[in-house]
Amino acid sequence: MNTVILVIIAALTLTANSAVAQDNVELQQMFDADQEARRSQDLDWDEVSRQDAERREAVLSLLAEGEIKTGLDYFNAALIFQHGETVDDIRLAHSFATISATLGYSRATWLKAASWDRLMMYFEQPQWYGTQFTVDDSGDWYLYDVEPDVVTDEQRAEWSVPALEESRARAEARNESR
Repeated sequence: MNTVILVIIAALTLTANSAVAQDNVELQQMFDADQEARRSQDLDWDEVSRQDAERREAVLSLLAEGEIKTGLDYFNAALIFQHGETVDDIRLAHSFATISATLGYSRATWLKAASWDRLMMYFEQPQWYGTQFTVDDSGDWYLYDVEPDVVTDEQRAEWSVPALEESRARAEARNESR
């Protein structure tokens, strides 16, 4: 059978299944725990990393059991993997974000951009969208290198990504508030 037809059938199946599926409560709780872990003033990054790894394993179990079905489910899974430590983790984040957006979950477009930018960082390439920041040796935040001619600010806006100047200003504001 033609590959294009197989892709169309798979997309229609995903869309049809997600239309009647309920959002996964367990996955939402994992997403909430992921976000809460990063709000503490006294972060223990070793502990956060351990918990992140446990959440990623749990997401893979849910995926294997067929329990990730909706756009929100895939978004939650994507964000959990976005906080991963390997290229494969970030690739999964990007894949999950892409599926989430395909299923119509609008917040996923930003995460598609962010996961792509993080992949570019892992490969020591300039990012495209300008979603990723880094900290220098003095503790100052700055926007990771951006390839200027790949994506326009208008395209960034379509994906809910701030303009580059706005992102640079955000880094400066963070440095001023330290």
